[in-house]
Amino acid sequence: MIEFVLKDMFFAALAGFGFAYACNPPFKTLIASAFLAAIAHGLRFVLVQYFHFQTLAIATFIASFCIGCLGIVLAKKIKTPAEIIAFPALIPMIPGIYAYKAILYLISFIRSEDIQAKTNFLVQFFDYFLTTVSVTLALAIGVSITLLIFFEQSFMMTRHIRRH
Repeated sequence: MIEFVLKDMFFAALAGFGFAYACNPPFKTLIASAFLAAIAHGLRFVLVQYFHFQTLAIATFIASFCIGCLGIVLAKKIKTPAEIIAFPALIPMIPGIYAYKAILYLISFIRSEDIQAKTNFLVQFFDYFLTTVSVTLALAIGVSITLLIFFEQSFMMTRHIRRH
């Protein structure tokens, strides 16, 4: 059980590190993004696999909200904007396989001649399409909530002065 979670977290950390590296930030920011990606993807994995969350979108929302909260804390420690840390950590949770399958079912629907098969392809298309949209919205909303709540603090994170 634990090895599956750790393996998932490791590969998510690699992806988070890679996506953050594309922007050429300081090394400490790369490590923070990789850490957040691992924590968030591991949390989502545990919520879906072991706590049996019925929808991937709710588990993704909780994980992206945690990315936002932890991103604020880490940004304060390393004195960098939270967005620089949090957004690359979200990318490993983008539902690419669901979008891919939605397009495959749409193409199958268009090419099929059998009405029963067309109905099945259409249902599968909407299932994967709506999962893709809901997970993507959950990612954006979950991290945005924390960044909006701590909007005022985000301006002070890169400053070395303290508020009185």
